[in-house]
This record gives sequence, C-alpha cells and structure tokens, in this order.
Amino acid sequence: MDLTKYARQLSLDFIGAENQKKLLNKTVLIVGLGGTGSTIADLLARTGIKKMILIDRDKIEGTNIHRQILYDYNDINNFKAETACKKIGKINPDVEVQYYNETFDSSKIDLVKDVDLVFDGTDNMLTRFIINDACNKFKIPWVFTSANETYGEIKAVIPDKTSCYACYNREPRELPSCSVTGVLSTLPNIIGSFAVNLGIKILLDYNISGDLYFFDVLNFELRRIKINRNDHCASCSLNDYKYLDKYYSNLGRSILP
Repeated sequence: MDLTKYARQLSLDFIGAENQKKLLNKTVLIVGLGGTGSTIADLLARTGIKKMILIDRDKIEGTNIHRQILYDYNDINNFKAETACKKIGKINPDVEVQYYNETFDSSKIDLVKDVDLVFDGTDNMLTRFIINDACNKFKIPWVFTSANETYGEIKAVIPDKTSCYACYNREPRELPSCSVTGVLSTLPNIIGSFAVNLGIKILLDYNISGDLYFFDVLNFELRRIKINRNDHCASCSLNDYKYLDKYYSNLGRSILP
C-alpha cells in the first residue's frame, strides 16, 4: 500500500505510519448523507479507510446544495447515497464503497454487525434510537451528530463504556426541520469535521469520554456536557432493544410511526 498520499497525516504524532495502516483496514457505516453525513463521507475518504457503507433514502434537492458538500446542481434529483458513492470514488479510488438508496430502519441493522464505527448523519430521533439499540446490541461504537440553525451537537457512544443516546433521551419526537428553522451553511461542515476527529480517535483506540459537545457557531461557543450512564437505561443497561422490533421496519417517508 502506497502511503504517500497520506504524508501529512503520517507526520502527526497521534497518527503516524502504524495508525494510518490501522485506518486503512477500518470499515465505517454512515447513516444519512445530508449536511453532516456528506461532510463525514468526504473527510473519511480523504483520511483513508478501507470501506464505507452509505445509506440514505433521499434525493438531492436544490436547497441542499448550500451545505451538502458532496453535491452540485448537476446532481439534483439523484439519490444522495448513490451520488456520494460516485463522488467518493473520485476523491479516493482506494476506498471501497457500498451504498443503499433506502431508509435505515430495524430491517437494516445487519449493516451494523461487521463495521468498526457508525456515524449518524440523520435529522430524526427515531433513526438515532434504532442506531443506538443496534450498536449497543452488537457492541459497535457510534458518533451522534446534529446541526440546525446555528447550533450543533456531537457525542460518542462506546458500548459498555460511555452513556448512550437513550441514557438522556426518553423517546423519539418530531424535531424542527431546517426547512422551517434554517441552517447556516458552515454549521454541518463544522459538526461533521469534529465528528470525524472524534471518529478517528475511536478507530485508533484512544480514550473517549462520551461527553456531549454543544456548539454555538454564531457566537463561537463550545460547551462540554458530562452525561453519566443511566443505570436504568432501557438500551445500554437493561438490554431492552425496543427499536429493533419489526414494528420499526419498512418505515416510509414519515420516519415517526
């Protein structure tokens, strides 16, 4: 394997040649290829990993272009996952890419089994609960991301080590859409970049706290919020994986039942 394309990473003390070789053997699943998800896919391709699995049911719209960096106006009306796959092939042809133009629901949890890390690039809570249950069940770490208006969040979930998404969220609810609230074009790229930073550390077995990071990018503020594991959490403590039930499979356009 020719590592010269990663020369600037090899010079970093916390990566170097051995850790770069580790990255080149990692497989990552990205659920949602919108604002944060497209940034994550772009940066992971440039960072160098073995394989990416992409899943998103949506097609590209004109209103996506201002913040979803993998797409341009020639891509409008094409599927995001398929288009992202093609773009990644141009960025780094050494990365193997598998894509699904589908909804991630409980019928797709087998995609989680054999990956090293999952990234959440979605915009709804139910999918995050499904990801959370699947990752807890199969002991796969994942990174939660959120971006709306000028505010963003990221959090790592490491099964059996950190708090999980269900430790501090009781149940899914409809979230305000960026089509209503708006979103600053820089925000998803900032959040996606920080998420990839966090993901690289997870893939390289660095110690991760599981804290929630809250960003106010308009005012250049970052808050770190400690979230302890919930001893009564249905998912990570009681192993009651409600959201993997077939009731949450074959979900349509409306992700909430």
